[in-house]
Amino acid sequence: MKKINLLNILFIASAFLTAMNFTSCKDDDTVEPEVEQGGGDLSGEVTGTLKKGTYVIKSTITVPVGGTLTLEPGVIFEFDGDGLSPATSPEINLLGNLVAKGTAENPILFTVPADRRDPKNAYDGLWGGIQGSATTEFLVLQHCIVEYCGGPADGNRPDLYDAGDARFAIHFGNPNGTMIFDHSILRHTADDGLRPQGGGKFAITYSQFYNIGETGGEGINFKDGSVGDVCYNLFYGVATNGSKPAGKGDGVPQTNINNYNNTFINCGFRRVQSGRGGSINYEGGAKGNSFNNIIVNCRFGIRMRGDKLPEVANTKYGYTMYYATDADDKDNFFPSTDVDGDGNRVTSEQPGDILNQDPQFVNYAVSTSKLTAMPANGANFKLKASSPGKGKGTTNVTPVHTSLSGGGVTVTLPAPSADFGAYGAE
Repeated sequence: MKKINLLNILFIASAFLTAMNFTSCKDDDTVEPEVEQGGGDLSGEVTGTLKKGTYVIKSTITVPVGGTLTLEPGVIFEFDGDGLSPATSPEINLLGNLVAKGTAENPILFTVPADRRDPKNAYDGLWGGIQGSATTEFLVLQHCIVEYCGGPADGNRPDLYDAGDARFAIHFGNPNGTMIFDHSILRHTADDGLRPQGGGKFAITYSQFYNIGETGGEGINFKDGSVGDVCYNLFYGVATNGSKPAGKGDGVPQTNINNYNNTFINCGFRRVQSGRGGSINYEGGAKGNSFNNIIVNCRFGIRMRGDKLPEVANTKYGYTMYYATDADDKDNFFPSTDVDGDGNRVTSEQPGDILNQDPQFVNYAVSTSKLTAMPANGANFKLKASSPGKGKGTTNVTPVHTSLSGGGVTVTLPAPSADFGAYGAE
């Protein structure tokens, strides 16, 4: 079957722009499509370049070790799964490399058939996500949408999953590899959005993470060996934390993640364990710097967990705007449970912090229920000219990486903005 569903492409392009404003098989089962191919069924091993079109995937496809799959603007991957078993929840088994470079007008979509694209199916795990490995050298997603992931695992990767666990939407596992997630959206998934279980070099920029995790799950859950920057992103309605740099304390290299100029809203409230969930959470020997972030109606502010302390001396934070409508959430801007071995608090108000002042978004009411998992269409998280966060941030933040390159794509890490949050001010 070969098809190009132009109506779907136009619809997805329109939806992508709205969101960013609230911003054929060979006998050997290897698919190497010719450049003029514009859609069809995919199965087995897949390498080469895929042109704009709709590709239906009913069973797991594999990019082999040393191979690269390149997706051109307008590609739609439809994973025809049901989330009921590992066999019926296909994934991209990424042993090699993936470069998905869309555009604002023609994004690339990793999704399910159109009749299942409903947020009510967000936690059903209809397909298994993009599962990178220790042999993945680069994974590049620019102007992409990844959604409805989290299908149950088969238990063949015990270092990642027990049998039946929800798979992460995107897994990356090469400490010497590079991952770029830029101008993209990750949403409607059953557990962690991005999980580097094995490390890597990261640039996570100008993107959105929302409606992630049913009763648990981070927007980004960095583990040992993860090094990079998270900046100019929106985290909205994430079950646990938006960004969690963590490890066991023995990672080589040490987990080192900067979080700057991000906006966190309504995060932490679907986490079932008490004392968990929030916005930014450093733990387990990780380190990094967090500045110029907006945290609104989240369960906790920036954390350094007392029971799994990060490298406190080299985890710097400040110039944070905190706002909450509920008294309990205000009390947890600086959690009392975050203490060192001597009982000393490790988080507290810092220079440049702005507490309990409405950030004055251009089009978003901070009175919106904190249990809301998705921003409304038309929401605008840019700050008004009258916002107390306009121009009050610090520009004294140095990205971990000046730039990152992979698969012929290079991103330059942006400098910090003195305007708080991900979208700047009018």
